[in-house]
Amino acid sequence: MADRRWFKGTAARELDRWYRDGDVGQNLMYAREVLRDVDTFEAIVRQLNGLDVNDEHRWSTDEVYSYPRRGALVGPQFEAVARQGYLEAIALARRHPTPVPIVTYWMNGVENETFEMHVADDTAQVAVTIVIPNDPIVFDREGPESWIVTFEGGTQVKVTQTSGPPGRAQPSTTESD
Repeated sequence: MADRRWFKGTAARELDRWYRDGDVGQNLMYAREVLRDVDTFEAIVRQLNGLDVNDEHRWSTDEVYSYPRRGALVGPQFEAVARQGYLEAIALARRHPTPVPIVTYWMNGVENETFEMHVADDTAQVAVTIVIPNDPIVFDREGPESWIVTFEGGTQVKVTQTSGPPGRAQPSTTESD
């Protein structure tokens, strides 16, 4: 069985901020307009790094999307799935009486051969999980703290940290009562 990891990278945290901060309904409508445009993701990111109509930066990361970078995570197939996946997420988020934000996670190590997105509605948010094909797992020191809990056999489980500040104690061993 492959090692799996569900995580948030820089882009996922930036997307979360973008969909959550300010007027969520307006953010969703603006994102829908941007995604319906025919521009490539590289062009969209460059535009969002610029100024929007309110003279605010809409995208605050220096990470620039570009085709030659990472195989399955760039190019027309990736963009087609990501674009449609977020359009579905936006539509679900706007169906609520008060629009809800979209929260993005990434998952790798599930041995899929193609990029895919899972979109799930909830009461307070729409969750998007982006599944990466055959991407090597790398510990993310900058990402939020995350852990994998697996069954080891008998009555034993294994808890492994996959991102966040390295060397953290297992959360359940440090909680306050």
